[in-house]
Amino acid sequence: MITTLTALVLTSSVALAEPSLRDDLESTLSGMAASALAADMDGYLEYIWQGEPTLYQEHWAWAKDIERIAPDVLIYELMSEPVQEGDEAFADLRITWNTENWDGANRVIDLPVRFVHEDGKWFYADRDWEEKDGDGVRILFVAGLEESADRALEIWPSIKESVEAGFARTLDHPQVIKMYTSMPELQFSIFPAYVEPLGGWNEPMESIKLVGRDFSRGHLKGVISHEYGHAMMFAVPPHDIAVERAHAVPWWVHEGVAEFAAQGFTPNRGRSKFAVEHWLDTGELRQWDELTDFYTVKPEHYGQVYTQGRHMIGYIDETFGADARREMMESLMEGMTLNEASEHALGESWDTVDQEWRMSIAQSLAERKAQEAEEKAKKDAEELKKGS
Repeated sequence: MITTLTALVLTSSVALAEPSLRDDLESTLSGMAASALAADMDGYLEYIWQGEPTLYQEHWAWAKDIERIAPDVLIYELMSEPVQEGDEAFADLRITWNTENWDGANRVIDLPVRFVHEDGKWFYADRDWEEKDGDGVRILFVAGLEESADRALEIWPSIKESVEAGFARTLDHPQVIKMYTSMPELQFSIFPAYVEPLGGWNEPMESIKLVGRDFSRGHLKGVISHEYGHAMMFAVPPHDIAVERAHAVPWWVHEGVAEFAAQGFTPNRGRSKFAVEHWLDTGELRQWDELTDFYTVKPEHYGQVYTQGRHMIGYIDETFGADARREMMESLMEGMTLNEASEHALGESWDTVDQEWRMSIAQSLAERKAQEAEEKAKKDAEELKKGS
């Protein structure tokens, strides 16, 4: 009788025991995984902390993409006993995932993460970052990138001044820059199905994301100025329609504008001129509708999205002026079509601008070939004279 009573008491104690912190966090993680596997965007976002706009926007974009390609495998595992500090909790997390467009084995990343307790529930708050702040910027970085973060802070004022001058606008919030050391982690932070290598990333209201083991000043100047150019474009429309508007603007415009914004911080600024001349000469200069959609552009044309786009934005700036260039870009982000924006800001149809641009390249190519022929003839004559 005593043995039976004891067993009943123990059973009751277990049943009434409060869930542990680990139980609560695992419940959040399992809810996230189940929602993502079911392509349930709204369900997934119920577990994401909304206290930091940039973080929540990034998870909103992440969840939006699972409606396009949901993960086939997604497992969140706590790899350490969580530690609570007030309304926050910290733990090491392992994420294992796979998607239908990935032919390899499951991908795996390990990272320290943070949770925030609000309204009786633990919300996921992503990686637990190191942080350094400056004027109009927050640098969030993986431990070990302290010196790279310091370099980013040193060069930020000149980038901020130059890029903002080119757009004649500023941001109404600090720009967040996240510095990763793991390419798979950066890819996963964008969306589970992202498999292409990349060096930088930025989308409306999201952070600028970089990946590397050590960032030189030269590299940081180029990539941050490029990505901050994107941020300036994304800042044109109101926040609630920025994503919609950004996705409606041709990809080559976004990358061309960003490359143009970075021109003061990148070497070989004349390479776009020689590249487009070469492509025209070989019949490889693309039509713009071939460089428009991020999801449909052929991989072999990715480089032309950037370089051909950069050359066209520069042509518009030189031919029509900086104000017209800005007006056209803003008109695109505000909802005009390419032709509407061209007629509004440049006073010409887009077909006319495109035709004139191609003619300018042909003229530049002809002049270069004539100069090269003249130099060769002069060199040949000198060689002949020496040999006589």
